[in-house]
Amino acid sequence: MKRTPLRRISKKRAKIQRQRARMVSEELAERELCEAGSIIYLKAHKTVCAGRAVELHEPLTRARGGSILDPDNTVAVCRNCHRWIHEHPEDATQLGLLKSQLGLLKSQHGSR
Repeated sequence: MKRTPLRRISKKRAKIQRQRARMVSEELAERELCEAGSIIYLKAHKTVCAGRAVELHEPLTRARGGSILDPDNTVAVCRNCHRWIHEHPEDATQLGLLKSQLGLLKSQHGSR
């Protein structure tokens, strides 16, 4: 019996990843400086920033209902700040660098 090998990635996911790569390139060309470094420094008193943005971070992650294709759901960050955000999720959430679906619902409808 002949078997067809499984695709490593679906056509749908491949299309989304191509769109994401294009959006990231365009956004980083416009937003060259890290947008998180000053927030982390001013509010958490930590100096981690390298200055130049090399990645886009999604405050509302895909797992929490965010879109990886929405530029409004991105923060241009250097690698150091991106690492800090994910290593300190509670602090990053307080600083607005991470968001939850629940937090968005509360802000849209007022806390009850």
